[in-house]
Amino acid sequence: MNERIRPTQAAIYAALLTISAVVMIYMGTYASAYYAPSVCLLLEAVLLWCGIARKLFERVLQLNQLTGIVLILTLWLGDALHLPKLDIAGVMLIGNMVSGGPLMAALAIPLLASFHFGKTLPDWFQSRGV
Repeated sequence: MNERIRPTQAAIYAALLTISAVVMIYMGTYASAYYAPSVCLLLEAVLLWCGIARKLFERVLQLNQLTGIVLILTLWLGDALHLPKLDIAGVMLIGNMVSGGPLMAALAIPLLASFHFGKTLPDWFQSRGV
């Protein structure tokens, strides 16, 4: 059995995603809407820990960033652009929460940068298969 050693970067990010999921679960005890981001954060932590499904991992991060940016821009410029501000913001908020919420958004920036500029995480996913 030829197992590669898990990179420290992958282990640290997986731990941060897991801690974020635990925080969201705790917040879910007060407002049940926070259970959805916790599930997504745990899924991302497992994918990163195991080094599988790179495309799914990256797409969830990108979706989280996209919905967060559109949400902020809609709330900021919605009235000036004569857009249905609350409708668009509501859909983007749901999309952002389903794709990991604000804690995923904070972790997605360095994770996406690591995929784009680094070799460690892409090599980790490539060595694990899919």
